[in-house]
Amino acid sequence: MLKQYDFAFSSKGIENVHSELAVKIHGMLMHNVPDADAKRMHQNKYHPYSLYCVPAMDSRKIITRISSIHESSDIFVEKAAKLDAVNIKGMGIVKITEKGEIFESELSYLADRIKGRRFRLQFITPSVFKVKGNEFGFPDISMHFISVIRRMNEFEGENINFDDFRKALYKCRIDSWQFNSHKYNISGTHIPGMTGYTDILLPEDKDQMMLKKVFIYASFSGTGGRTAMGMGGFFFQEL
Repeated sequence: MLKQYDFAFSSKGIENVHSELAVKIHGMLMHNVPDADAKRMHQNKYHPYSLYCVPAMDSRKIITRISSIHESSDIFVEKAAKLDAVNIKGMGIVKITEKGEIFESELSYLADRIKGRRFRLQFITPSVFKVKGNEFGFPDISMHFISVIRRMNEFEGENINFDDFRKALYKCRIDSWQFNSHKYNISGTHIPGMTGYTDILLPEDKDQMMLKKVFIYASFSGTGGRTAMGMGGFFFQEL
């Protein structure tokens, strides 16, 4: 079962925060999770949750999205949903002004509901992938989904081969794209990342469903690495 929860708070005082907001909120939420539950989450082979923060269109508020991709991290979402305020170093105690409902669904159900072929892949917060210990933030799109596929295979029982995914992705028609380099600050370490989007037309064959599943799942798991700290925020939008 996939779960997701959004909340928002005022951006006043954000200039006094000397690291990315998601890093601070992650630390605060982990502090509220009982030790036994935190240990259970971290016993997984891969992070079973993701978190990212983005400014709203008017820049007056910050929207935080927290997702769980395994039952062991459902408590992370549930604890966030009970918060009325967040305590952020540099901003102090900030009241949560908007709360969403916890959304939950099965991956297969979401994939079956989407009938179109034209989509936007939007990398909302910087995405980074790792090769032989080195981190890269350039737009080799398929590489940003390696971690997504690993999590799908681990938590959803899928059996997707990365090379098959890459070949299927190359069959898509690219209509437009725009990517930017963006460094992400995690406690003083600046990680090179990529933000932006690409509009694609999925192939009309058996690979279409595999691609849809991967992109939908990425909307919960995040893309690339450091997704628990705010990187890899991703949105899959039908056009």
